Amino acid sequence: MIKIYELPYRHSKINYCLYFLLIVTAFFAGGIIKVKAQVSAYTFTQSSGTYSSIGGTVLGAATGNAATTNLNSEVYPVTLPFSFNFNGTSYSSMNVSTNGFITFGSVAPSTTYTTPISGATAYEGAVSAWGRDISSFFDVNGRTGSVTWETLGTAPNREIVIQWNSFRTNSATAVTTVFSFSFQVRLQETSNTIKAVYDAGSFLIGSTAVSGTSQIGLRGLSNSDFNNRLNASTVEFFNSAIGTANTSTQSFNTSIAIPGMPAAGLTYTWTPPTCYIPAGLSVVSTSTYTANLSWGASPSNPTGYDIYYSTNSTPPNSSTVPTIQNVSGTSYQIGSLNPLTTYYVWIRSNCAAGNVSFWNSETTLFTTTCIPPNLLSSNGAAVCPNNPATLTATANTGISLNWYNAPTGGNLLFTGSSFTTPPLAATTNYYVTASSGTTGIQTGKSIYSPSPSSGAGTTNFGLVFDALGYFILESVTVYPVSASGASGTLTIDVINSSGAIVNTKTVNVVGSPTSAPVAQVINLDFPIFPGLNYKIRPGSYTGISGLLFDPSANAPSGNYGYPYTVQNLLTIQTSTLTAAPANTTRNDLYYYFYDWKIGTKCESPRTMVTATVDANCLSTSEIDKKDAIKVYPNPFSEVVNISKPELVKSIRVSDISGKLIRTFNQAQSVLRLNDLSAGMYILQLDMKDGSQQTIKIIKK
Repeated sequence: MIKIYELPYRHSKINYCLYFLLIVTAFFAGGIIKVKAQVSAYTFTQSSGTYSSIGGTVLGAATGNAATTNLNSEVYPVTLPFSFNFNGTSYSSMNVSTNGFITFGSVAPSTTYTTPISGATAYEGAVSAWGRDISSFFDVNGRTGSVTWETLGTAPNREIVIQWNSFRTNSATAVTTVFSFSFQVRLQETSNTIKAVYDAGSFLIGSTAVSGTSQIGLRGLSNSDFNNRLNASTVEFFNSAIGTANTSTQSFNTSIAIPGMPAAGLTYTWTPPTCYIPAGLSVVSTSTYTANLSWGASPSNPTGYDIYYSTNSTPPNSSTVPTIQNVSGTSYQIGSLNPLTTYYVWIRSNCAAGNVSFWNSETTLFTTTCIPPNLLSSNGAAVCPNNPATLTATANTGISLNWYNAPTGGNLLFTGSSFTTPPLAATTNYYVTASSGTTGIQTGKSIYSPSPSSGAGTTNFGLVFDALGYFILESVTVYPVSASGASGTLTIDVINSSGAIVNTKTVNVVGSPTSAPVAQVINLDFPIFPGLNYKIRPGSYTGISGLLFDPSANAPSGNYGYPYTVQNLLTIQTSTLTAAPANTTRNDLYYYFYDWKIGTKCESPRTMVTATVDANCLSTSEIDKKDAIKVYPNPFSEVVNISKPELVKSIRVSDISGKLIRTFNQAQSVLRLNDLSAGMYILQLDMKDGSQQTIKIIKK
C-alpha cells in the first residue's frame, strides 16, 4: 500500500508548493477487479457428536489391494437431489474424489489430485474432509472399503451424506499393517451448512504407525479463497486452529496421542454467511477531488453497500463505522477528496437490520490528481473548406498550452498558444490543456550491456531507489525473454521500505530469445511520493521465461554506473536480490528495468476547441476578382502592402509553426514587419464578410 512519508530529505531545500502542484496520474484508472474471499466468511465450529454410518448408493468399492483396485485414484460425478448453495452459487451436481474431498463446478479434479485447497485446478469450490493421497483396502479381517452417498430427511431439511468408509490414512497396497477409519461430508438443505464428521479408527492388522498431514477445510473459486484448519505435530488433532495459508494442514498419527487421530463423532461445521461480500472493487477513474468506484453485485442481493475509505492503510474491522452507508447500485463517486492524496478503500454488503458482510479482504488504493494550472481562454475559428484554421488559447505566464486530437489519449499535436490546423474538409474538434512541470526525464541504464543474461527472479529481485521529491514514474523499458517467442503477462510492482506494494500494473508482453532481445516500453504512470528504499520489481509473469538483466560477470569495475540521479527527484541506488527492508546492495548487477522516464507534469482537463468549416462560403480561389486582396511585395524586406484594406476586419501574422506573432485589429494598407527575422510567415486576413484568406509571405 502507498505510504505518505514524513522523513528527513537528503536535500534540505524542497519547494513544497511545487510538490503539491505536481500531477499524479489516476492510479488504477482502468480498474483492477480482484475476486474477494467468500468461504473465509463461513463460520467454523467444532463439536463432539455421534458418527452414524450410512448405506446408500455405492459410488465405488475396493475389489483388490493393488493400486488399481483399492480406490486409490477415482473421481465420481454425482447429481444432487436438491440445489446446494456453496459460496454464493447454487449447484446441482458435485464430484467426489477418493482422495477425501468433493468439488463443485463443471471442472473436475484429476483422479490423482491430492491438494484440494492449495491446488490451482479451476473447479469452483471444494470441501475437504481428509485431502491427501489415500486409498482403501479389500477384505482385511472381513472389511472392505467403499465410497457411498445418501440423502437423509425430508424437504426442506434434507441432508446429503458422502461417506468414505474403511479408508487408510494414506495410500498403501501392503496389508501387513492396516489402520482403518471412516469419515463423511454432510451438506444440509436450506441452511447450506457443511459438516465433516469423523469416526474413530483402529488397526485391523499390524501396528506400524502412520503419520502425516491432510488438507481439511473449504476452498472457493481459487486457492486464494480458503477456510481451513491447522495443527502442528506437537498439537492434538482436536485442538486445531484456523489455517494461515492455503497450504495449512492438520497433522495426524495413528499411534501417538499427540497429534493423534480424530475421535468418534468429532464434527467440523462451516456455516455460510447470510450476507456475502461484493464480488470485486475497482477504481474506474480519479480527478483532483473525486474518485469513481465500481464493484460486482453481491450474491446476497443486499439492500445496499457500505464504503470505507481513509488515508490510513489499516483495514477496517467489524466495529469500523463506514464512511458512506447503504449505497444503492454497484457504482459510486466519492467527492470532497484532497488533491494529490493517496486513499485506501474497502466495501461490504449491507443486508439490512444490522446484517452486514465482512469488509472485502483486498485493499484497493487510488491517488487523486494535482491542482492543475488554469486555462484562461480558448478560441475556435471558422474557415472555408480546404483551408487551415488557427486556434488560440491563453494561460498564465510560464504555463504550457498543449493541443491534442482527442478528448483522451490521442496524440499531442503542438505546444503553444496558437495552433494552425492542416487544411480541413469538415468541422473538426481539437483539445487544449494547460500544464506545468516537465515530462520524459531519462535516467537509469539506457540499455543492456553486451552479453546480458536471462533472469527468472521475482518478488525480491529489482532496483532500489530513493524518491527525493514527488514524481511520476512514466515508463520503463524491459526485455521479456522466451526462446520460442511466446506471449504472456508481466506484473510490475513498486514496494516501499516495509515491503508493501504501493504501485502495481499488469501488462501484456511478448518474449524474444536472449540472443535477439526486443525492447518493450511499459507505460506505468506510477505516482511516487518522497521516501527512501523503494524497490521496483517484477511481481510475477506468465508465458515468458524471464527478463533480461546485466550480470555481475560483465560489470565494469564491479559497478554498472550507480547511482543514477535526477536532482531533487530521484536516485536509483543499486540492484538487489534480497527482501526489503535489507535490500542488500549489488552494484555489479542491473536488474530488468532500463531507460526510466520520469516527470513532474501537472495538466488540466482537456477543453474542446472547434475548427468550423463553412461549406457555404467561397474559398480564396473562388472570390470574385473585384474582391480579391493582393499582398505585395512577396518576398518583402520591411513592409507588406494590402490592397482593399476596407474589406478586411483584422490581420494576424503567425510563424510557420502556428505561433501567433502579431495582431492588427484594424486593417491597414501598409504592414510594417521590418523587425521579423528572415523566414516564412502566415498572413491570415479575417474579412468583414466572415470569410478568411490565408497567404504565405516570405521575409528576406
